[in-house]
Amino acid sequence: MNKIEVKDVDFYYGNFKALNNITLDIEEKKVVAFIGPSGCGKSTFLRIFNRMNDLIPLTRLTGSVKIDNIDIYQKGINVDELRKKVGMVFQRPNPFPKTVFDNVAYGLSVNGVNDKNFIKEKVEESLRGAALWEEVKDKLKESAFALSGGQQQRLCIARALAISPSILLMDEPASALDPISTAKIEELI
Repeated sequence: MNKIEVKDVDFYYGNFKALNNITLDIEEKKVVAFIGPSGCGKSTFLRIFNRMNDLIPLTRLTGSVKIDNIDIYQKGINVDELRKKVGMVFQRPNPFPKTVFDNVAYGLSVNGVNDKNFIKEKVEESLRGAALWEEVKDKLKESAFALSGGQQQRLCIARALAISPSILLMDEPASALDPISTAKIEELI
């Protein structure tokens, strides 16, 4: 069974057609890369899977986008619940003005997780998954802004991993990073 099914998708910014007749199936547990020149619609396409484009005025989508065989654009879809399943890491690091620990724990907290031991374990697990634990295990109470750019990006990946999304979207997560940080992110993927 396919995890994602896109059929006949067109996407518009006002009258501008940014995506034209896209049909694509993606199997579960696969890494898929969208490659193309700047401005060709890669980021727009990625953002349809967690409906981030909904936040932009005068946008519309035609066709269907299914995740786990559910059309995520049908009426009645809870977008907040969808975004728990579909995590997103952006091109540039966007840590919250919080500690390293609180950045990773944020998604758990806002989703009602109160078990401090579970949160602590999940933060460590996520930081390990993002190849960052060894670098920050003694800095968990420091500001996320004190980390390097590469560390901040891996922190954002850890934050996305902490809520255990079934899909993780990454929009050029290593484009602004040094080669060592890029290699760590590629290894993580």
